[in-house]
Amino acid sequence: SEGMEVEKGKGASFMSFVEEHRGTLNMYIRQDKALLHSMAFSALVSLPKLLDFDNKKHYFRSELKRRNAHERHGSMRVNVRRDFVFEDSFHQIVLRKPEELKGRLTVVFNGEEGVDAGGLTREWYLTLSKQMLNPDKALFIHSANGLTYQPNPASTIQPDHLKYFKFAGQVVGKALWDEQLLDAHFTLSMYKHMLNQAIEYKDVEAIDPEYFRNLGWMLDNDITGILEETFSIVREQFGVMLTIDLKPNGRNLAVTEQNKHEYVQLVAEQQLTKGIKEQIEAFKEGFHQLMPPDLICIFTCSELELLMCGLPTIDVADLRANTEYTGYTRDSMQIQWYWQVVESLNQEDLARLLQFVTGTSQVPMDGFKALRGMNGPQKFNIHRCGDASRLPCSHTCFNQLDLPEYPNAELLRSRLISAVREGFQGFGFS
Repeated sequence: SEGMEVEKGKGASFMSFVEEHRGTLNMYIRQDKALLHSMAFSALVSLPKLLDFDNKKHYFRSELKRRNAHERHGSMRVNVRRDFVFEDSFHQIVLRKPEELKGRLTVVFNGEEGVDAGGLTREWYLTLSKQMLNPDKALFIHSANGLTYQPNPASTIQPDHLKYFKFAGQVVGKALWDEQLLDAHFTLSMYKHMLNQAIEYKDVEAIDPEYFRNLGWMLDNDITGILEETFSIVREQFGVMLTIDLKPNGRNLAVTEQNKHEYVQLVAEQQLTKGIKEQIEAFKEGFHQLMPPDLICIFTCSELELLMCGLPTIDVADLRANTEYTGYTRDSMQIQWYWQVVESLNQEDLARLLQFVTGTSQVPMDGFKALRGMNGPQKFNIHRCGDASRLPCSHTCFNQLDLPEYPNAELLRSRLISAVREGFQGFGFS
């Protein structure tokens, strides 16, 4: 046990050294991309939070190539009709072996002339991902903000739905393999499933914000004599009301002040995992044919979205013109400092800010005036909150940033950037 304590101490001192010199280490890695494959730096790969996104991305791509260097991949030709890109692609891809999927893709749109020099492939990925998420396919449903998607619990209405989910996973994996972008933004919980991360009850917010607020109220208040819930939920499926037990005989077990935390966690698991378990497993089966779980997991959920969908172009002037304030005015010092910070951010950090406040890096087609929340149109809004010792926090279903009243510009800058980069989420309930 003494030896274990020594090892623990060494690990802690290594961590604090890396955290302190994070900027310098990332700069060295940027200058010499091979460093992460060397003995001295390879330990950093097991601490992905300390690596910058561009360094992770380069390591991920070079490691994929290294692992597959001994394989010979042929070419993969896909012929599709423009109106049936999803169906035609499904029939030609879903049964292929992983080594075939890794082959060079050539796309032909039937009845159209044109050699695929890359443009047709790009168009195929964007068209396919849009059709894949189309509600008419019944595979995915959109979240409260209308911008992000997750598997539809009622997808069984679609014959062969699990084969389609496997295909969807193959498409996302193939796009990452080919370094192509998709027009497919998923919910936070879906990215967590893809990265094998644990689901938390706060992830319910993106799917059902009202239910999420009710769960939060339960956790924050004594429910004795107020709520009469059991360890079950009622859900409508194809016009029939179903009672689903959250644990054996749950409909006959009362929720109490003592066991309410277990209830909230089980509700979240039912909503985000168990209710769509088969769909998620099928998607991951296809995804992992091309993406090794141990390698893709170096990314955070927000980084995975940027890897899949690319960096959006964010017009700060448009965002500023469509931002509302509560407790502050546009002339408040904190708001002036805030916009100074935002205007100094690069596109990657702007994308992270957007993810942090709205739940996705996607910019609406009509600009920020078209942002939506759980109740319809909902502009980006900044609320004053008093505790300057806290990091800013967000409520993605309301596109709301809670910004403490920091006493100076430097503190506001460091706290805002920490929150945005670390993906810190604080959820209050009003």
